[in-house]
Parts: sequence; structure tokens; C-alpha cells
Amino acid sequence: MINIFWDRWLRQKKQWIPTFSLFAFLYPAGWIIGHFLYIFNRNISSNNLSIIGTIITFSLFLILLPGWAKIRWNTNHSWSSIGLNFKNKFRVIKTFFSGFIFSFSLLFIFCLFMYLGGWIEGINSIEFHVFLNAIFLIITIVFAEEIVFRGWLMEEMVLLFGLRKGIIFQSAIFSLAHYRSDIGGLLALIPFLIGLFLFGLVLTLRRNIDKGSIWGCIGLHGGFVGIWYLFDSGMVIFSIDTPYYLLGPSKYMVNPIGSIIGITVLLITIFFQRRLFASTGRFLASTVNASSKVDTP
Repeated sequence: MINIFWDRWLRQKKQWIPTFSLFAFLYPAGWIIGHFLYIFNRNISSNNLSIIGTIITFSLFLILLPGWAKIRWNTNHSWSSIGLNFKNKFRVIKTFFSGFIFSFSLLFIFCLFMYLGGWIEGINSIEFHVFLNAIFLIITIVFAEEIVFRGWLMEEMVLLFGLRKGIIFQSAIFSLAHYRSDIGGLLALIPFLIGLFLFGLVLTLRRNIDKGSIWGCIGLHGGFVGIWYLFDSGMVIFSIDTPYYLLGPSKYMVNPIGSIIGITVLLITIFFQRRLFASTGRFLASTVNASSKVDTP
């Protein structure tokens, strides 16, 4: 019995090695190439150098992904495996905007509660460049994060732990990857990480409900980030008397994900999503091994 458990543990440990080694290679590679460019242009700031390194890392990841899918997941359909399918453009647009509208609904509920509580003093117009920045966040950072977390990482977690445990682990890693030391202490950090974990669950369940497609996740995540960016840029004026546990998570960083309202709304969302997950949840469990047979998500 002990030998069986030991052999199973060793096999699972070996399966973990490629998952960790990929980004253990990519991050240093992006850093080295980025700093190599600094030799030719020493006017590049440290912040821009970090951005360049991240872009290079993600570009290398996209280049390696088809080979990774073929060797690791035994499929030639790498983009379909991570939920990116462009064949049915109408379905892509429909799925994206369904996620976007859902994010708008969640933020509307949040703002409605704040308004009824008397913590919103007014609404302003925004400048065009702020609107462009919001769109830029969606098509760059959010798009990349969804490919990595809900796409590649979710497939890896399903491969290692199965669907249900994979959802938990992927959401936990997504939460910890957004750790911030400047958030304002442990009492602010804990609800922030809890909110991110719940948001990761909502996004992952969304992918299952959308039958493996991550376009709804991109719309939901992008809508939340983009719309909140507009609110936080002066579109919505919150009262200075607003308790920070409502805006969340602290006075050093306002983000409804870490607020009491945000966490409550996410919990309610997960509660209602679980029934849809029960009827569609097995789809993602088969995408790693069967994605070569399924062309459309």
C-alpha cells in the first residue's frame, strides 16, 4: 500500500516539473533579452525595461505554446485547447460581450449599493485618453492574463489534479500572483486575496459554462478592470466618508474585489453558477485529451 502511494506521488511530482520549469525558463529569458536591449539604449527606464521583459516573456510563451500542447497535452489544436477559437466569429463576439455585460451588472450592483448608502456624490465625464487606456488594459493585460491563467494554467491543473481540484488550485495561484506589498497591512491583504480567489473561481466557472471558451472570461475580466479603471479615474466620485472596507481593501488601494460588498456579490455569483457548472462542468475535464477532436468550444 505504501509502495503504491509512493509511486503515485512520484509520478505526480514528475508531472509538476514541466509546469514549473516553463516559466522558470521564460521569466529569466525575458529579463535577459530585455536587459540585453538596454546595452544599445541606456535611456530606457527601469519601469519600461520591466514592461519590455514581460512582453518578451509572453511572446516566448505564445511561440512555445503549440509545441507544449503537442508534447504535453497530445494535441495539435493548441489555441482551441486553451479556449481560443476564431472559426465562429459571431460566437466569439457574443461570448465576449455576454461576459462584459455580466461584469457591468456586477459593478452596477456594487455602485447601486454605494449610491443607496449615500457614498456616491456624483458622476463626471471622462477624457478620451482615459477611455483609450481602459481599452488598452483589456486588449493587453487582461487578454494575456486570461490566456495564461484560464487557458494554459487551467489545462495544467486539470491534467495534474482533475477538474474540481484544478479549479481551486488555479484560482489560488491567480490570487497569489496578484500579491501586493503596498496594500496596507495584513488586514487589507487577506480580503483582497480572498476576493481575487473568488473572482478566479467565477472566471473559471465561466469558462466551463461557455464550454471551454475563454472569450467570456476575457469579457468578464476585461469589463471589470476596464470599467473600474474609468470609475477610479474620476468618473464616479465616492464620498470621503466612505468606509474603506466597502470600497476595499484599504485607503492605499481602492478595489471592490477586496471589499465586503464585492466578496458578497462574488459568493452569490458562485452559488448561482454552480448549477450551470453541474451540467457543463465535465467539458473542460476532457479538453486536454480530447481537444484535438473538438474544434469549436
